[in-house]
Amino acid sequence: MYPLLTLDPSKIFECTIIKRLNRFTVLVEAGDELIQAHLNNTGRLYGILEPGRRGVLMNINGVKLRHRLLGVYNGEEVILLDTSTQEKAFLKAVESGLIPWLNTCSLIKRNIRINQAVIDFLFKCGNTMVFIELKSAVMNLNGYSGYPDAPTERGRRQIRVLSELASTGVKSIVVFVSSVPGARGFKLYCGFDKEMGRVVRDAVAKGVLFKAVSISFNQSTYSIVLENPDLTVDLWSMCEE
Repeated sequence: MYPLLTLDPSKIFECTIIKRLNRFTVLVEAGDELIQAHLNNTGRLYGILEPGRRGVLMNINGVKLRHRLLGVYNGEEVILLDTSTQEKAFLKAVESGLIPWLNTCSLIKRNIRINQAVIDFLFKCGNTMVFIELKSAVMNLNGYSGYPDAPTERGRRQIRVLSELASTGVKSIVVFVSSVPGARGFKLYCGFDKEMGRVVRDAVAKGVLFKAVSISFNQSTYSIVLENPDLTVDLWSMCEE
């Protein structure tokens, strides 16, 4: 495992999940205090963000909220939910040359708007321009991480845009960031979004690459570590034709 980010221990503390208030806010209890914390993950988070579960909070300098939910315990390990931390860890891994299939890449631009969709990154890899969209994979499918855990029109639209780019010869990659500790691989899950399988099949046919990396939160060192820079990807076993 390779350490990517080290968090300030003085800003990290445990809490208990009370309930999700909306897509972006969760109510937690820390000590004797009820706290509204920012939730930077719009997934449904079934079986993860449940009342009574232990969580990990991070202090932030937000305008409205002063805390963000970093992750939730699954047994004695933490599922990292915060997508901004996932993104920072991924970029650090690329910058440090720890992802072999991106080892010649440097970041050119972020949040590129193309045809009513926003794609996360544009990299330059050698002499090749590469568009990359990250997807957070926090579902635990019997030891495999999964995505999506809810219908996602936005996700389908982004993949369709990458398909259009790939069909014109522009290299395009979807990267699933697994934060299920010890995940054996990644699986696309179409149980909540039947259309996703069809969109992905079309994308593969047009040349879009689908890759996965796995990261985790090390509680003893307060660090985000890279577990696997090239996690096995299964796009079909949980998606019917």
